[in-house]
Amino acid sequence: AKIKGTKLKLGFPNTMISIHTPIRSGCLIVTLLMSACSSSIPVEIRQSVASAPTVAQLRSQPDNYVSQQVRWGGIILTTENKRDASWVTIVAFPLSERGEPITQAQSPGRFIAEFRGFLEPLEYSRDRVITVRGRFLRTEAQKVGEYSYLYPLVEVDQHYLWPQRQEPRYDNNPDYRGYDPWFYDGHPWFYRPHRHIH
Repeated sequence: AKIKGTKLKLGFPNTMISIHTPIRSGCLIVTLLMSACSSSIPVEIRQSVASAPTVAQLRSQPDNYVSQQVRWGGIILTTENKRDASWVTIVAFPLSERGEPITQAQSPGRFIAEFRGFLEPLEYSRDRVITVRGRFLRTEAQKVGEYSYLYPLVEVDQHYLWPQRQEPRYDNNPDYRGYDPWFYDGHPWFYRPHRHIH
């Protein structure tokens, strides 16, 4: 067989197979799928917030940032339904350009996202990845074990629950030392991404 340009010659007279169509069709399908995924993400989640404070800044100087808009995301730890709102405790991670948490990075800390009304805990479950946008209300001191942790509380205006991904299990991995919901490698707010509790 001999390749000329973008056509494949099989060695028989007048027998040429064009490879333009399958390649173009494949590229078109990939492009459409990527566009569909991006279009389902709210624009408020995809757009960054100018001069937004970090989780660490709000924990150390909360009075300087009251009502400040933020766009944060991470991995859900707990979902608690209260009388008129729902609190979702999240381990924060840096965000990509489109607003998706980079769970392989180092976490800057934890925060609580406050949603109006009821949230289904089975949907907003532990280990789900989420991005929220809203305004900083105040800090909430809560016990985690014997440690008193100061959580920034964010009133959510918009959010996106990222699709679940299949992750490897670690049951038979001798290097996997188990999961502690608070401490990891001596750092109280670090979280090893996508480690499941068994």
